[in-house]
Amino acid sequence: MTYDVKAKWIQKIVLVFCLGLSFLCFQMVHNIAERRSNESFKVLVDQGSASLNRRGEDLNRTLDGVAGLILASYSVSPAEMARYAQALKVVENMPPLDAIGFATFDKSVPRLGTAENSGWTIDDHNATITVTATDPISDHLSIRVMEPGPPNMRFLDADFGSNPQILTAAKTAFETRETQSSGVLPPAFSSAAHPQAFLLKPVFKPAQPPTLTHTQQGEFLGFAFVVVNVPQVFQDLTISQGKLLDLNIVFDGNETEVLEADQQSAPGVTSPEYSILRSAHRFGKSISLRWDSRPEFEAEQPFRARWFVLGLGFLITALVGVNSSILIKRNRTISELVRRKSREIATRTMEKRAILGNAMLAIVSVTQSGRIIHANEASRKFLSLTAPDADLNGTNLAELLPGFDITSADGWTKLAVPAPHADAEPLVFEVEKKTWQTADGETRITLLLRDITVNERLAQEVAETEQRLNLALIGAEIGVFDVNLAQNTSVVSETWCKSLHIAAEPARRNPYVEQFSRMHPDDLAVLQKAEATCIAGLSDRAEARFRIRGENGEWRWIKSEAVIAERAKDGTALRMLGIQTDITESYKLEQMKRDFVATVSHELRTPLTSVNGALALMQAQQQGKKPDGSARLIEIGIKNCDRLLSLVNDILDMEKINTGNMRHDTQPEDVADILRLATEQLETYASQWNVNVEVNAPAFAQCIRTDKKRVMQVLTNLLSNACKFAYSGTTVCLSAEHMPDCTKISVRNVGPSIPEEFRDKIFQPFSQADNSNTRERGGTGLGLNISRHLVEAMGGTIGFESGKDDETVFWFTCPRAMDAPLPEQQDPLVDEHQNAA
Repeated sequence: MTYDVKAKWIQKIVLVFCLGLSFLCFQMVHNIAERRSNESFKVLVDQGSASLNRRGEDLNRTLDGVAGLILASYSVSPAEMARYAQALKVVENMPPLDAIGFATFDKSVPRLGTAENSGWTIDDHNATITVTATDPISDHLSIRVMEPGPPNMRFLDADFGSNPQILTAAKTAFETRETQSSGVLPPAFSSAAHPQAFLLKPVFKPAQPPTLTHTQQGEFLGFAFVVVNVPQVFQDLTISQGKLLDLNIVFDGNETEVLEADQQSAPGVTSPEYSILRSAHRFGKSISLRWDSRPEFEAEQPFRARWFVLGLGFLITALVGVNSSILIKRNRTISELVRRKSREIATRTMEKRAILGNAMLAIVSVTQSGRIIHANEASRKFLSLTAPDADLNGTNLAELLPGFDITSADGWTKLAVPAPHADAEPLVFEVEKKTWQTADGETRITLLLRDITVNERLAQEVAETEQRLNLALIGAEIGVFDVNLAQNTSVVSETWCKSLHIAAEPARRNPYVEQFSRMHPDDLAVLQKAEATCIAGLSDRAEARFRIRGENGEWRWIKSEAVIAERAKDGTALRMLGIQTDITESYKLEQMKRDFVATVSHELRTPLTSVNGALALMQAQQQGKKPDGSARLIEIGIKNCDRLLSLVNDILDMEKINTGNMRHDTQPEDVADILRLATEQLETYASQWNVNVEVNAPAFAQCIRTDKKRVMQVLTNLLSNACKFAYSGTTVCLSAEHMPDCTKISVRNVGPSIPEEFRDKIFQPFSQADNSNTRERGGTGLGLNISRHLVEAMGGTIGFESGKDDETVFWFTCPRAMDAPLPEQQDPLVDEHQNAA
C-alpha cells in the first residue's frame, strides 16, 4: 500500500470520528436544552395552578363573607347588601365576580315592595329582609337579594327551578353542606356577553348546643352565592399567560364544553412544542386544564445551541480535513519534487535532442569562430545542397554558407547561395542568429535555417502574373475593385482610377467610395440599389450603368459588374469583387443605332402607308369585276404591306421603350368593354386561321386602371399569337378573373406546346420558337417583348402556362380601380401608329 493510500485512509477515519463526535455533542446539547425547557414550562404551569388555587380561595372567602352577613343579622336589607358589596369592591377588586347575593328554595315571597310573606319582610330598598327557616329542599329556587342590583334585576324572585344546572348544584350543596358550582350557564339563560356560572354555599343557623356535628347543624336558611365571569376566572393567572403559554379548560370531561382562557393565540399554530394536562376538582366540578406553549416561549428556548455545537463540530471536522489534506499534499509535493529533480537532467537532454532533431527546421550550433559543433538532421539535409560531400561536424560555416557574416547582429536575414552545379537553381535561405553563453562563459551561436527557395520562386511568379494581368487590364481598359465589406476598406487597380479619372493614392483606406461624389445624382441610387440587392443575396450579380463627371466636365458612361466573392456562415456578405469599364463610346454608337432605326422606320412608314392606301383603292375598284391575275397580285401586295407596317410599328415601339419615351395614360376602364372590342378587332384575323374566339366576361362589372390603347395592343398581340398557333377548328378563349387587388385577363388556345428550351427567352426581343426562313406563321418576334414592357409599365405582371396536353395560356394582370366610375363607351380604338401617320 502506497503512502498516499495510507494517508487517505487515516484521513477518512479521523474525519468520521470527528463527525461522530459532533453528532454526539449535538444530541447531548439537545437533550439538556429539552430538559431545561420542560422544567421552565412546568414552573410556569405551577405558577398558574397556584394562582388558580388562590383565586378559588378568594371566591370561597367571598361566599363566607356573604354567609357571615346573613348569619350576623337575620334581617338584611338590600341597602346593607349593597353597602357590603361596595365595601368589598366586588367589581373593582374581584374582576371574576359579576354579582353576590342570597337565594332560598322558597318562592312564595313576592318582589320588593309587596306584602310580607313566608319569613321575608320587604317594604322598600331600605326595608329589612327577615331570614327565617325555609323549606329544606324544593324544586323552586329564588334569589332574594343580589348586588350589584340594577344589571341583575331580572334574577330577583325568578324561579331557577327551570334551570337544571343551578337547581342540581343547589340540591348538591344542601346535601353535602359544601359550595357547589352550577357549571357554565347557557347564553340564553344568563343573557350576558360572557359565560357565567353560579357558586352556591348553603347557610345554616348555628346548632344549639354548638357541639353538634357537621351533619347535625341547625336549620337551613338558604344559599349565599356569587355569579362569576367564567373566562376571567382563568385569565391573567400569571404575567406569562397569553404571552408564553395558553390555557384551555374542559368542564366535567365534556369535550364540547371547552373554554379557551386566552383569545390571542398565534394564528396557524396547531401543534405546540410543550403541553401539560392537569385535572382539578373545584366546587363539585371536575376541570381539565391543558397548558400549551406559545411560539414566543419556544423561540426563547436554547434550541440554537445544539445547531451551534453541530456547526462548530462541522467546522472543526473541516479544519481537520483541510489540515490533513495540506499535509498529504505537502508530502506528495515533496516526493514529486524529488522525483522531478531526479528526472530533470534526462528531460532536458531529451528535449534538446527533440528540438535539434526536428526535420522541419535546420538548427546549427557553432563556436564564435564559426566552427560547427552540432547540427541536426534537417541542417545536414539543407547544407548538403551547398556542399554534398562535406562533413558538417568540425567544418567551418564559411565553407558551407560563404555569404553569411558570422559577426553580424542577431536576428533574421535572407541569404542567397549560388547553385552547387549548373543544372540547379540558386538557393535562398532564411537565417536567424542567436548568440548565448555557456556555463563556462564560452560564446556560442545558434543558427536556425529555413529553405525559402520555393517560396521566393512562387512569389516571383505571382509578381510576374500580376504584372501581366495589369498590362492586360490596361490594354482592355478594365478597372478592377475589391471591397472588404466587413472592414469597410477597398483595393482598386490603376485602370480603375484611370477610367474614373481619380488620382491613385496607395495610402487611401477606401478609394472605392470616392466615385460616389463624382457620380450623377440620378445614377447613384441605381448603383447602390443594385449592390445592396446583390449583398442581400437577392441577385447573383450587381449590374449598373452610371455617369461620372470627367476632367473636362463631360459625363462619361461607366458599366459596373460585381459579385459577392465571400460570405460568412450566416450568409453575411464579406467581400465584393467587380470590374468597371468606360462604355461612353459604345453608348454613343448604340444611341446612333437607335436614331438610325427610328429615322428609317419613320421614313419607311410614310411611303408604306401611301402604297397600302393605293392598293386598297385598286382592290376596291376590282370589286364587282371578273377576277383575274391582277386581283391576286393586289391582295398579295396589301398583305405584305400590312406585315411591313406591323414590323415598322413594332420597331418604333421597341425604340420608344428603350429610350423611355413610351407614354401611357391610365384611367378606370370596364373589363367587359375591353374584351368585347378586342374580340371584334380579331374576328377577321381569326377566321383566316379557321379559329373561333370566345369571350367569358365576368358576371358583374369590373373596373381596372389601365391605358385602353395599350391594353388593347397587348390583347391584340396575345390573341393574334393564339389564333396563329391554335389548331384549325378550335376555339380561343378570352376571359377575366376577379382577384383581391387586380384583375387577371387570360388568353387560352389549344395548339402545339411551347418548347421547353424556348420558355426562358420567350419574352426577349426577336425571339421565336422557329427561327428558320420558312416559318409558316410569320411575325417579328417583338410582340411579346413589347407586351411585357407595356403591362409592367402599367403596374401589372405577365406570364404563361404551357402544359403537355396542347393547352397554352398567356395571362396578364391589371390593377383594380377601387370605387371608380366606369368610363363612357368609346368607339373602337384606332391604332396609335396610324393616327401618328
